[in-house]
Amino acid sequence: MGWECVVPGKEIEDVSKDRKNSKRFELYDVSEKAVYFQGRYLPVSQIRSARVQPSVYRPNHCCGIGLPVFKVRLEYGAERPVVLLIESEEKARAAVDMICRANPDITLEYYRDPHTGLRPEKVSPPLY
Repeated sequence: MGWECVVPGKEIEDVSKDRKNSKRFELYDVSEKAVYFQGRYLPVSQIRSARVQPSVYRPNHCCGIGLPVFKVRLEYGAERPVVLLIESEEKARAAVDMICRANPDITLEYYRDPHTGLRPEKVSPPLY
């Protein structure tokens, strides 16, 4: 399988070897050189900022409660960031920690609730 770099001209050498040495976080692989997702990869050296935020995943964009997840948002200078959906907060934070250790220049952002300005503890679906 060929992996496509999301930042043209910034490809890493020996993608298959790097991916073999990566660590799995649910649907995604993270190594010291890249984040692998859906047949593509983002070089860690290109990431400018990272953030973990609570969210909800609704399959097929349907209405309803949805599944609580955590978004790992990786900004790299493009119009749209790379967003990874991870169910476990512990795994989401571990992935971001690994990415930040590989590139200490990354700014680690903290999500603030747009309505209250506070850091939310956890997203819980309503019980009705």
